[in-house]
Amino acid sequence: MAPPVGQIRPGRYLALFVAVVAVLYALVFATGDHQAKPKLGIDLQGGTRVSLTARTESGAPPSKESLDLSRELIETRVNSTGVSGAEVVLDGDTLVITVPGANGDRAKDLGQTAQLRFRPVLNAAASQPTQQRPQAPPPATSGAAPTSGAAPSSGAPAAGQASTPAAPQGRPAPRLAQEQPTTPPSTPAPAPTEDPRVAAAPETCKAYVKLAAKNANPATPLSAEEEGNLITEGKKCRQDPRLGESTDASGATVPADQNLQAAVVGVLDCAPGQIDPLVGNDDPKLPLVACDQDGAEKFVLGPSFLEGTEISNASAGLDPQGAGYLVTVSFKPGGSDTWAKYTASHIQQRAAFVLDTQVVSAPTIQGAIAGDTTITGGQGGFTQSEATRLANVLKYGSLPLSFDPSEAETVSATLGLASLEAGLIAGGIGLALVFIYCLLYYRLLGVLTILSLVLSAGVVYAVLVLLGRWIGFTLDLAGIAGFIIAIGITADSFVIFFERLKDEVREGRTFRSAVPRAWIRSRRTILSADAISFLASAVLYVLAVGQVKGFAFTLGMSTVLDLVVVFLVTHPLVVLASKSKTLSNSKLSGLGSVQRTAASARAARTAGPAAAKEV
Repeated sequence: MAPPVGQIRPGRYLALFVAVVAVLYALVFATGDHQAKPKLGIDLQGGTRVSLTARTESGAPPSKESLDLSRELIETRVNSTGVSGAEVVLDGDTLVITVPGANGDRAKDLGQTAQLRFRPVLNAAASQPTQQRPQAPPPATSGAAPTSGAAPSSGAPAAGQASTPAAPQGRPAPRLAQEQPTTPPSTPAPAPTEDPRVAAAPETCKAYVKLAAKNANPATPLSAEEEGNLITEGKKCRQDPRLGESTDASGATVPADQNLQAAVVGVLDCAPGQIDPLVGNDDPKLPLVACDQDGAEKFVLGPSFLEGTEISNASAGLDPQGAGYLVTVSFKPGGSDTWAKYTASHIQQRAAFVLDTQVVSAPTIQGAIAGDTTITGGQGGFTQSEATRLANVLKYGSLPLSFDPSEAETVSATLGLASLEAGLIAGGIGLALVFIYCLLYYRLLGVLTILSLVLSAGVVYAVLVLLGRWIGFTLDLAGIAGFIIAIGITADSFVIFFERLKDEVREGRTFRSAVPRAWIRSRRTILSADAISFLASAVLYVLAVGQVKGFAFTLGMSTVLDLVVVFLVTHPLVVLASKSKTLSNSKLSGLGSVQRTAASARAARTAGPAAAKEV
């Protein structure tokens, strides 16, 4: 049987609160690194700073509009919820990113242009190590290119393979032993006059190979003009229209030049750690010669048939068929139709997912794919961090500029622990004043207020730790200020309830009968006041940036937790106190003066009519 209106079973509410607290702290100690500590912001613990320098295809300074857009996108990537405490500042043509803690590698990854394109695989070949390069000019190119859509077999020479150690990296030379002239032992070999890779390169690639070799040498940095030329020559070499099918002046189809494919693949350097000059600058309408992310395979790719702008969402998760992680990609309606039609017409052919000119995955299409698709990281799949990073850069869009990252550097706390201690002292003083006021004015009800605030602090702490793990929330001084202000909001809820309770007692009701009526009437006011506070916090969170966003977040979160404590703790405790003969004693409850005032008023009202009758 349900209790009368206004009456509750306080034991159930308190049990529910205990269950909530138990679940929160079970998550705190059972997940993450088992350290029950919230993350601190830059101003309290310091962080890592990375500078990203913008570069354009022509070498000219980037426009202000493109820099602003890049700053917004990078800020969204690093601080998508607005509460991780990261900062992105524009300094000339350089973006300075500061993130809390030692997350320098993550900050450097934020400069990825994240241009995802889907391209057909025309040719693929295994890459060879590039640490030791030949010291003599190579002979003329010979041999056949690999079969389209399949990796070359180990028994036959192909693009990206060599038959002797003297062959240039990545070039076929099956008849090298017969064609190379024999030099008598007594005659020293002539010194090479130029890089053998330049000599091996086709005419369209010679300038690119020279500039790429110079760019890879830290002792000879490229000028701004040379950087622009590197991109131009790179496109001329690696995006030659003859690498794929083309049409002549009469409109007839011209097949791909497989000899040119083998030559360009041969001069492409896939050594890890190099920055591809075509990142963010490749032409999607032309073929592309590219490496995979591990530098283990080289690809000749056709023009893009689907752009990453057609992606609506991307998320990382475990690969159900492997030990690694994968990225699930959802397309917009137009992109989903294009992908479904392409996969239906290219079964048993390979399609490459190309992120910033690097092949992330090149699976063989087994059948038509309608709807979501997945990107795997090859053998072993992605690691969790790799999958999460890729999903984030795909989800938050591509940058209008390419960036060269600098080395990550550690920065000290801007305010330090002294400021944190000052903030905590201010909060402690505020709490102490609230406690003293409640004890003097409300007595037993004041004790219940203090207990409710302590329990509320326990819930807030657990939520802070979990939010730091789940959404990267970091606590800074602005957030601490939000919590201090929230103390007043929580105390206001108690005051509203207790003052309404006093009004009911003044009308002649007992402590026990006044509690349900006072709760019904004060509950609406508490909900309205907290709703206004939460709405103000939400508006501030949406419109603000930086640390003000964190202030709004903590204020809104505290407002919600205030309702949890008032409904599940404060009200049930007051009900229990009203049902106890000892606790409902007027000397303990703090309602004695109110009851005496009410009794005097009733006596006066009773004495008034009696005196009138005697007259």
